[in-house]
Parts: sequence; C-alpha cells; structure tokens
Amino acid sequence: MRIDVTTIGRLASHPMRAVGILPVAVAVTVLVGLLATGAAAAPADQPRYPILLVHGITWHDESTYPVWGDLTEDDDGRPQWTGMIGYLESRGLAFGGDIRAETVQIELPESLETDGVRGDPRKARVFNLWFSDRANADGLAYKALELTAAIKAVCQFTGSPKVRIIAHSAGGLVVRAYLQSALPGLKFDHDVDRLITIGTPHLGSSLAEHWGDYFGTRTTSVKPSATLIVELNNKFDLPADVTFASIVVRGIAADQRGDADGVFDELIDHELVEALPVEYRIGGDQVVHARSQNLRLARCARRYEETTDRPVQYLSARVYDPTPEDDSPRELKVHMVAPAAAPVQTLVANLLEQEAFFQKRRLYENRTWCDWLARVHAFGAVERATLNKHICSELRSVEFDTLELADQGEAMRRYDFAAKAWSVNRLIGFRKRWTEVSGSIELKFDRFGRVASAEVEIDECHDQ
Repeated sequence: MRIDVTTIGRLASHPMRAVGILPVAVAVTVLVGLLATGAAAAPADQPRYPILLVHGITWHDESTYPVWGDLTEDDDGRPQWTGMIGYLESRGLAFGGDIRAETVQIELPESLETDGVRGDPRKARVFNLWFSDRANADGLAYKALELTAAIKAVCQFTGSPKVRIIAHSAGGLVVRAYLQSALPGLKFDHDVDRLITIGTPHLGSSLAEHWGDYFGTRTTSVKPSATLIVELNNKFDLPADVTFASIVVRGIAADQRGDADGVFDELIDHELVEALPVEYRIGGDQVVHARSQNLRLARCARRYEETTDRPVQYLSARVYDPTPEDDSPRELKVHMVAPAAAPVQTLVANLLEQEAFFQKRRLYENRTWCDWLARVHAFGAVERATLNKHICSELRSVEFDTLELADQGEAMRRYDFAAKAWSVNRLIGFRKRWTEVSGSIELKFDRFGRVASAEVEIDECHDQ
C-alpha cells in the first residue's frame, strides 16, 4: 500500500489540542526538557551512536512503503524529508542515506543510496535499511541476516562501535532475533546499544494467528504460537548490554476497545499486566494489540530487569485514525502512520537523548513529567467512561477543562480532572454528542519511575 506524502505530512503536524493531550509545539517543548529537573539528563560526553531505522512487513514488493518518510522539496526546491527522517534531521541528526540490501553481504558506500543526503554520509547519524525483495517475501530469518550485515556495515562506515535502532512493527522482532541470538548461526556481536520499537508485535500478532495462513510465511512467522515468537519471549534472554524501550501506540477514533482474547497467555507476565493502565491492556493501533506492543510484558523482560536492575521502558502514544470514515479493507491504519505522528516522534527523541529513562530513577519527582503522564492516562479514563456509556459509539476527541494535582505521596500522584468527550455513533453517523466526565486518577510508580497502575474514580458522566 502506498501512503501519500501529503497524508504523512498532515498526520505529522496534526494538532493535538482537540484530544486534550497537548498542542504539538507545546508537547515537544515540554517533553524534550521534561527531565531537566528532578533527574539528570544525558551526559555531554555520551557516545553519539549512528541510528539505524528498520521497517516491518511490506505487502507489495514492487512498491515503496515510506514508513520512515519520503523525499520531497521545500519551498526553495531543495530536497526535504518528511516523517521520522525529517523529524530526526530537524533535531540535528543528519540523514546518511538508504541502505539497499540485495544479499546478506552489504558494503558501504556501494549499497547506499544518497538521494536527499546533504553532507558527508560517513558523518551522518541516521541510516534507513531496506530489506531485499527476497527477505520481504520471507519471515524473520532472512531479514535478520540482512540486518546483521547492515549493522556491521554502518559501524565500519562511520567508525562507531555500536548503533542504536528504531524499529517499526515486525522490524522489532527482526532486531530481537539478532540481539537474542535466537537463530542458528546468528550470534549477537554486542554492536547495538539501544532498541526502540514502535508498534512491534513482541508477543506476536493476533491477526496473524487468525488470518496468517492466507498470506504465507511473512505473517505466519509472527503468530503468537510461532516457534520463534515463543522462544524469543520465554527462552532466549535479552542481552544485558542493550537498553530497550517500547512505544505502545493506541488509536484515536479507532481500535479503542478490544481485549486480547487470551492469545498471548502463554507469553505474558500476568502479574504485571493486570495492574497497568487501560492504555496498555485494551485496544491497539488497528493491527497490533496494545499488550503485544509492550516488550516489558514478555517473560524475558522480567529476567532482564532482575539481572541488570534497569527497566525495559514502555510509554504510550495516542495517534489519530488517518481515515476514520473508511471501512474498506485497504483503509490506511493507525499502525502504518504511527512513525509520522508527532507524539511518537517526540517520545523517540526523548528515548534517544534522555538516559534517565533507562536507569533506576525517581522520575515521578519531576512535576512536568507527572503532569504529562496524568494527561495521557486521564484521557484513557475519559475515553473508557464515555464508551461504557455509549457502547455503539467511537470517541473522536477529548477536551480537558481541568487537570490538577490533588495529592501526592511516595511514588504516588493523584489528579482531579473534568473533561468533555466528543463521540460519534458507529451505526447512526449523524448521532453525535458531548459527554461530560469528571473524577480522579491516582498514578502509582514502580522502582524505575514507570506508571505501574492507574486507579480511576468517575464522579460524573453525563451528556450535555
């Protein structure tokens, strides 16, 4: 499926004021500096490793899938990238080109396409890996071989001992297959420093479990029951010298309900999941369930934290449904456009730059960070209350009238809120309503400063 460049640009700049999270410009300013007080920022001498972008499953080998952005022109006719590549460049991380894998032997610069690259690629910070047609038509194994070759090529090309990886969808599973030495003849060479995943089916895809047999190995390989998925989560350990973070993407006006139907039961850390806020338990991005997107829910993640005393970080991002009126099988999904959405890009920047996310820190002592988390999770509480009241409707937006810190204690913050939710009936499209919701949300934090639970009390929920 081809995603139109103008659609990507519109999604990346979509104002968030309507959903009550934060306007994009404000969100970027707040989040990028959220650890300026209360927790140390990354040291100035922190290694600046090159970043490798890794895509997931593609359905049409003959077409380009610009998951990380597309090359356009600015008003002066100069080349300009959209999407994640354009965002990273705006933060001073120069793009070095597309690595085109034709075989498992990758040499740079021979395999490097430099369209849109403005400087010396050897000094660039961001590279985009494109798997070969053969790998795209296969499951995870051949992609993992090409990934391994690309990592080594980037390290040699830039003179860096390691890379950092941002992976979308099944690309995160490809990276894990290498990091966890999960395939015969594939051994991790300690040349990756950090993995950040976006919408990755870490526990497998429930869609693939039900429909994967119709689409071949590229989907059957990501079933929750697939041997590699089971072994990645239960058998093979996460390497202790790599840091991990999952961005869990939830749709707005899409995929807001939906439980996991038990498909992940054999892989999941049940003790953790039941206490988590609703954003991590229900719904998803129209393709991957929220539970599967969270690497921390895998049993191997519990072992990693017990061994290293460092967190497998997880954060929630809400993304608009790009085609809320389209019910066709070829509709554009939240899953596809997530890397172009401002909330996801802002979280990626923080996870790249702020070391405190991967250390044992009392992040909840930072008021700005707590206020942002409270807004994200209060949005989920308002959404849940509205949809419980109107079971045939879908939420389109939320506006907060108030969101105030009411109480705090050791590793606890309680906020009072009042908001209005705009919903549309899915069966009778002209039936639309505002619902007023007020109540409180109490956030409890774990030893790593992550939100471990969110207890909600709804005082009022009525239509205007």
